Amino acid sequence: MSKAKTGGNEDETRKRVSRKRFQGLWVSNAIMADVWQSSMDHAVAVARKAGEMVRGALKDDRTVMTKSSAVDLVTQTDQKVEQLIIQSVKEKFPTHRFIGEESVAAGESCNLTDDPTWIIDPIDGTTNFVHAFPFVAVSIGFSVNKQVEFGVVYSCLEDKMFTARRGRGAFCNGEPLQVSEQTDIHQAIVATEFGSSRDPVAVDHIFRSLRNILCLPVHGVRGAGTAAINMCLVASGCVEVYYEIGIHVWDVAAGSLIVSEAGGVLMDVDGGDVDLMSRRIVAAQRTSNRQRSIAEDRQRDQVLQPAERRRSTSELMVSMYAESLNFLSSDACGCFESRVRTCLHG
Repeated sequence: MSKAKTGGNEDETRKRVSRKRFQGLWVSNAIMADVWQSSMDHAVAVARKAGEMVRGALKDDRTVMTKSSAVDLVTQTDQKVEQLIIQSVKEKFPTHRFIGEESVAAGESCNLTDDPTWIIDPIDGTTNFVHAFPFVAVSIGFSVNKQVEFGVVYSCLEDKMFTARRGRGAFCNGEPLQVSEQTDIHQAIVATEFGSSRDPVAVDHIFRSLRNILCLPVHGVRGAGTAAINMCLVASGCVEVYYEIGIHVWDVAAGSLIVSEAGGVLMDVDGGDVDLMSRRIVAAQRTSNRQRSIAEDRQRDQVLQPAERRRSTSELMVSMYAESLNFLSSDACGCFESRVRTCLHG
């Protein structure tokens, strides 16, 4: 056999090996992708089944119990839906972990690890459910390495299935979602909720926050009664900003990915990176718009006298701070309130 022929065979062998290695890598990645897709397909199916359970329960007498306060409601349907979801997932994915609202209320730990974890709110909007107010959601987020890989929010009474897969976009009933193009905060709709505390001091802080927002002015303030649907409204372009303090990871895990995959941005109420375990979140339309607004605000602050400062996105953020006083110690409140006053009035 000639040297040239031998060399040619060796080159061809190397090419075949390289192709096999490449194909093997591709197959490995594809298999991993299929694992999460299989999980997401199951999440959509079980969310729809849970929605059927919720709609059926609306026809029956709804036994209502309370958790942390007289207005923090839970029903047997919440518990049954969560059991349905967890049992269904355990049968198909026995090694996966769970964080569920009702499980945590019953004493289970609420620790987000690197393991594949299903983050479940069986009925987001329990008060709405009790009153048959038409915004009730089953919310399922799926996290790996503390990063949400897919989110499913099923608005049961509207029959709207919101879904998102990391890097693949966000959808409602199969139609792609896109956040609002609105860049003027004065033409925005802002969404928030009032929480379950009825302490007069806490309520005063909430209304002070709302007053500051309304007087920016904005077109309006809305609240669906469910964090998951509020976030889906941001993703749909109906609402420019949603903020809330006091929410839990199961309220926002699925919705957070739906917002970001629709082109939105998530942040903490102080403008920093969001931590889904921190119980504080802002979801807004676009990173570029937020950054431009903050930059413009800082420039104005440098050239204008305090009394001339225009209300803008930065003041919106300050108004959000006021609500966070609910979760600060009494000693810290004075300093924090002084800081808010300084930001507002110079």
